[in-house]
Amino acid sequence: MKTNLLNILKALLLIAALSAILIFMDSSNGKKDTRILKLALIQYNDSPLSELSLQGFMHGLVGTGMKAGIDYTLDVLNAQGDISTLNIIIDKVVSDGPDLIFVTSTPTLQLAAQKIKDIPVIFSVVADPAAAGVCNSFTDHQENITGISTMGDYEGMIKIIQQLSPDTKTIGTIFSPGEANSVKNMNALKGYAEQSGIKLLSTPVNSSSEIADAALALVEARPDIICQIVDNLTSSSIANIIKVARDNKIPLFGFVSDQSEKGAVLVVSRDYQQAGIDAVVLAKRYFDGTPIKDIPIEFVSKTNILINKEAAKAAGIIIPKDFERKWTEN
Repeated sequence: MKTNLLNILKALLLIAALSAILIFMDSSNGKKDTRILKLALIQYNDSPLSELSLQGFMHGLVGTGMKAGIDYTLDVLNAQGDISTLNIIIDKVVSDGPDLIFVTSTPTLQLAAQKIKDIPVIFSVVADPAAAGVCNSFTDHQENITGISTMGDYEGMIKIIQQLSPDTKTIGTIFSPGEANSVKNMNALKGYAEQSGIKLLSTPVNSSSEIADAALALVEARPDIICQIVDNLTSSSIANIIKVARDNKIPLFGFVSDQSEKGAVLVVSRDYQQAGIDAVVLAKRYFDGTPIKDIPIEFVSKTNILINKEAAKAAGIIIPKDFERKWTEN
């Protein structure tokens, strides 16, 4: 009788121990499944590029199936074009200890690369990450940083200019010497233009207050076409450049999608909203277990060609029907 009672007690103790282990495991798994990811998005300034990329980030997060406030929180911060403010923002975000930081624009990426070593960083709206100092190649990059390059299709633009305006001898652009991506873009456009026998006239600008005067200086040089490169400064002030070009009857071609509706004749645009979505896809790979160092940098996966027929007509640019069908059928 005593032996049976002892065996029963042992069995009960074993059941209790197993139950405790199962409860602990279930509790641990529950904590893992319900942990809210802390994400941050740091932007350098307000511009069409930052707005489009933000839309992309939000669409991308929805596409992952995660729900805001349940699976993740996203803290969006903008330095409004001020480097000292950007420094403060990055320091604050780092001290908050997020699981991952998204950044847009070259100035933000450069500062993030200097200050952030132990938190994953994924960039977007950056033309040349090598010029920003974060990689030697798309597969050889800083171990905690990867992202999406939005380098403009300058070679494609020159080919289109030659097709639509074969007599073009000079093109003009405004660039920002203080922005590494701006200088890179200007030199890329210059290189492809010169290969095709076209001269690039470039006018430097250092602040938004100088944009109007820079545009006037550029049109005085009488380029056949203004081909405005992508950078933070000119993208946020493109309406002023388009107005000066229109008033002086010089066609303006651009590289940002919203410039078409603002009056650019033709835009060869990397899809900046898609760039935000693509950045979230990289983040998902990291959260699924792939280390950032093993995730290559990629080019944005989509490019759009937009034609403003009214602006083309006003500028005297004839858009052939076959060209329009070829590039705008999608």
